[in-house]
Amino acid sequence: MIPAEKTRMRPLPILCLLALVGAALIQFGSLPASDPIPGRKQVKPIAIVGATIHPVDRTPIEAGTVLFQGGRIVAIGEGVEIPAGAEVIDASGKHVYPGLIAPSTELGLIEIGSVRATRDQTEVGTMNPNVRAEISINPDSEHLPVARANGIALAVTRPSGGRISGTSALIRLDGWTWEDLTVVAPLGLEVQWPYLATGGRGRRGWGGNAARAQSERDTIFARIDETFTAATVYANARPEPADGTLDGAAPDLRMEAMRPAVTGEIPVFLHAEDARQIRSSVEWALGRGLKPIIVGGRDAPTVAGFLAERQVPVIYGPIHRLPSSRDEAPSAPFDGPATLHEAGVPFAIGAFDTSNVRNLPYHAATAAAHGLPPEIALRSLTLSAAEIFGVADRYGSITPGKSATVIITDGDPLEITSQVEAMWIDGVRVDLRSRHTQLFEKYTEKLNRAR
Repeated sequence: MIPAEKTRMRPLPILCLLALVGAALIQFGSLPASDPIPGRKQVKPIAIVGATIHPVDRTPIEAGTVLFQGGRIVAIGEGVEIPAGAEVIDASGKHVYPGLIAPSTELGLIEIGSVRATRDQTEVGTMNPNVRAEISINPDSEHLPVARANGIALAVTRPSGGRISGTSALIRLDGWTWEDLTVVAPLGLEVQWPYLATGGRGRRGWGGNAARAQSERDTIFARIDETFTAATVYANARPEPADGTLDGAAPDLRMEAMRPAVTGEIPVFLHAEDARQIRSSVEWALGRGLKPIIVGGRDAPTVAGFLAERQVPVIYGPIHRLPSSRDEAPSAPFDGPATLHEAGVPFAIGAFDTSNVRNLPYHAATAAAHGLPPEIALRSLTLSAAEIFGVADRYGSITPGKSATVIITDGDPLEITSQVEAMWIDGVRVDLRSRHTQLFEKYTEKLNRAR
């Protein structure tokens, strides 16, 4: 991860190194090249006709039409007038959905876990609010085409090191550069909340020495709190973002990075799992006038009433995990989204993965199989996620005026047998080939030759 003050020095060497590593792997046959070319900007109207349209914010439309132009949806429904010169795509028997949104990933920041040069999701130190995820993204990452091949058009990518990790970004999964990929940045400030001494890592990490663990937790909390206090004082002293000096003092890049969070312009993503951890982080954030969003939230269903009363959103997941204790029911991770929904907690479902973020729809499908209404499961990956991230005016549903970010499938995208056949992001047709499709074609050909 690259702090703001180092952005002019580090990106080029790192990208050059990645290019050399990739070229070497390709040359020696370890990694076949997979370079889908980014799509071209939409130049003429496109009409998808005959498909079942799933707008998400209203009931499905049978045998409808979606018309978009200039990257925006112009009209949907039956009997839509198609302008002359439009590209018409016959999708009879198919389904049209909004592009899926993957919350809380490290897409573009890590490539191969065992190769240090390809891991750029963390920075040295514990308080790094000035770290910006978007400027470290590798737009040629193999993980991006793999994810979008399964319907994921947008994703939140985030830093993860230290306690105040930096700011995350919402990105589109197609483009030439990190600037092309960036939709919203900064999206939110990432804070890794400390565990309490009586549970979780604090107890296990100190061999049962609760007093020592509590002391460590208090020290960490004090540093986080002091940093936010300093940022608040700084923001009040400098009412506007500072590009130059004020009274002879140069701007503090760390404090400037925290300004949007302490002034309420962007949320604070609080990574918290334990119930007491969730409660303490939310109470602290609300007490400071921040906008908290819980990320992870393993025990969020057990404090659903607390979260619902305060309308604190949760990025819940992963769904596909083991129970956290012997006292927890085997189905507890699967039941969580239904519990949050019934309590009225705003939530989205996250896979919390990078190489396997393509499996995100199946996390939602598992929740649907354990009590979450299927339409809410789909919403958790589209409109609910867009609402939590503050982009529901542009993404998350098929609505006139919103971005033409849609997918065509041959079935329900939450079902593992369904295939994504086409995707547009902001009206741009996306190449759905990837490293995985190349391998499929390669070994299909091998089988064909063997017959």
